[in-house]
Amino acid sequence: MEQLALHGGEPAISVKQPHSVWPPAASPAELAEIAAQRTKDIYIHGSVGPIRELEDAFLEFLGGDVPYAITYNSGTSALFAAYFALGVQDGAEVLGPALTFHAALSPVYALKGTVVLVDVAADTRCIDPDDIERWLTPATRVLTVVHQWGHPCDMDRIMDIARRNGLAVVEDCSHAHGSRYKGRLCGTFGDVAVFSLHANKTVFAGDGGILVTSRQDVHDRATLLGHYRDRSQDRVIDPGHRRHWLTGYGLKLRMSPFNAIVAKHSLAAFDTRAKERRTCQEYFRQELAGAQCLEPLHVASYADMGAWYGFKPLYRPEKLGGLSKSDLIDVLRAEGMHVNALPPGTLLATLPLYHEPSTGMFADHQTRANDPAAYPVARDIEARALSLPIFSNWENDRKTIDQYVTAFHKLDRAFAG
Repeated sequence: MEQLALHGGEPAISVKQPHSVWPPAASPAELAEIAAQRTKDIYIHGSVGPIRELEDAFLEFLGGDVPYAITYNSGTSALFAAYFALGVQDGAEVLGPALTFHAALSPVYALKGTVVLVDVAADTRCIDPDDIERWLTPATRVLTVVHQWGHPCDMDRIMDIARRNGLAVVEDCSHAHGSRYKGRLCGTFGDVAVFSLHANKTVFAGDGGILVTSRQDVHDRATLLGHYRDRSQDRVIDPGHRRHWLTGYGLKLRMSPFNAIVAKHSLAAFDTRAKERRTCQEYFRQELAGAQCLEPLHVASYADMGAWYGFKPLYRPEKLGGLSKSDLIDVLRAEGMHVNALPPGTLLATLPLYHEPSTGMFADHQTRANDPAAYPVARDIEARALSLPIFSNWENDRKTIDQYVTAFHKLDRAFAG
């Protein structure tokens, strides 16, 4: 047996950590604009200045296929506005993937809605169209899809199911900046789409989110949920909604101008940075294809991974003598690898908010208890997925990628026979 570093052997990876640094440093132009904004105006409550510039640029980024964009202080706030705008309320059921970041669906509970989880597809990690219809009930109102780790969902089948059953579709594109399904950008299919602009995203604001839609009614209600005064007066169109312009619906969830400036500059750099990521991650995927201890990382023929938000291969315990994931991570870390379990990708049905009939948010309010045993594919992925770095600089990162590949092949040899 080849000696692993954990047992005293030489580590396969000599490059010192951190192996992936994100977000990139600010440019002089970005810093200068932030400084100028500090002097000019730190309190923007309308769709003006850098807020408006970001929203317009984001609509252009989506190819002009949707007419409305609204910024928020987080992706979670934007999702809250999306569900509210679609009429989610007490008694309404929202279907969504069983394995994803909890905030993709948790705002439903703040509206007294019910989340019904659906298993995910083993190859794409996205919601499984084959599992959706068994969960439909007369109370189902919304179908939420998450383009998990940047891989597009099967949107033809999703939209067909939604049309046949009269469901609104929410696209959570928090991982999918620039991802395409059959050449069409994610975020342009559903009734409403939300993009997180968290610091880890390729288009980042520090924290922030942006909602896009082609529906005027969704735009108006979503605006009033998180905005009031100037923006609501200027942008809300329907007279019945517009009469609430002064107060909105009681919340302030808007983005700061400083976050908008950061996001605007990261959006301008997206094409260059995404190209670097694609080069690195595709090379990594191809080089790992021969590692017996890992399942090849699948990318569907219809999919363009955009900026590759995640790289999460599944390990094969049967090729490693039944090694547990925690022990495997110890082995790989000893080899010098930056590796973790799978955040943010928890089987939601194991979390109290999704598993218990009372969320604790409202007295005596009951919701659906999702059973962890009902999602075998999601459970298997959670058990076997590894979280590896997202390499973004081909010139600097190729050596590190090659050493990671060497480490996995070393693992194959160590456990062979």
